[in-house]
Amino acid sequence: MSLQVVVSPRGTLTEVGRPHHRVGGYHEYAPPPDLADAVEALWTHETAGIRVAVHRVVPDAAVSLCFQGTRAPDGSAGASRLRLIGPVAASKLFAPPPRHSMAAIRVKLEWCRRLLGVAPWEHADGEPCYADVRPDLAEPLEERLMRTTGPADALRLLVAFLRERRAARPGEESAAGAGALVRVGMESLRRGASAPRVATLARELGVSDRHLRRLVVAETGIAPRHFARIQRFHALLRAADLAGRPAWAALAAQHGYADQSHLIREVQGLAGVTPARLHQERSAE
Repeated sequence: MSLQVVVSPRGTLTEVGRPHHRVGGYHEYAPPPDLADAVEALWTHETAGIRVAVHRVVPDAAVSLCFQGTRAPDGSAGASRLRLIGPVAASKLFAPPPRHSMAAIRVKLEWCRRLLGVAPWEHADGEPCYADVRPDLAEPLEERLMRTTGPADALRLLVAFLRERRAARPGEESAAGAGALVRVGMESLRRGASAPRVATLARELGVSDRHLRRLVVAETGIAPRHFARIQRFHALLRAADLAGRPAWAALAAQHGYADQSHLIREVQGLAGVTPARLHQERSAE
């Protein structure tokens, strides 16, 4: 099933358009404009038929609020639960069973405490039920999600939940001080994923490299340099996914690696396999 989702200014989900990135059963969509500063993407993952495809989950510096599980044949929620998928520190293999469905919103690390009420570093490499962490927020939402009949319905409810959370805490995103500095710094690192220079960014923000690192780690649990490293890695993967036979030397230059050998070392360090093997796995899904 190919789910196409966009969000109108009023926030209504409609099934038009196409995902801006896909790998096998994973489809990724741009966030609604009013949440784009706090949300990296909307995404779904579904298994079709009886074939079980193994997907390599790679390091990711974000938290997903995800309604996932094996849906019943009629599309009802079945055994699905609302979970937090914490930042992924180590690569791992994921083999969902038939009819497994996931609908999620990937929230930027610096917005997790404001919107989800959780500290991201406390859930690194974890997938706890949201109700076990924040029952006050999760239980009413999960009750509504259990009545959905597919990923589009679930995404609509998840988007509405984040809008409600943001509206309940107005003005925080524009406040001055450490929080604003972290948000500006993290966005700058995302935009400069091909050539991350944390020391340069700190100077531009008028603080020391050490001070910026302390602020970012305190809010997100990840050091700026490692965050920039993961952002560059994901930018590389997106470019390679579009190529039948990636030109790794050219991609290394394009994404700010010193050379092809540097790129290979970085991919092996983060994904646990060579770039060629990783590309082969993703192409086969």
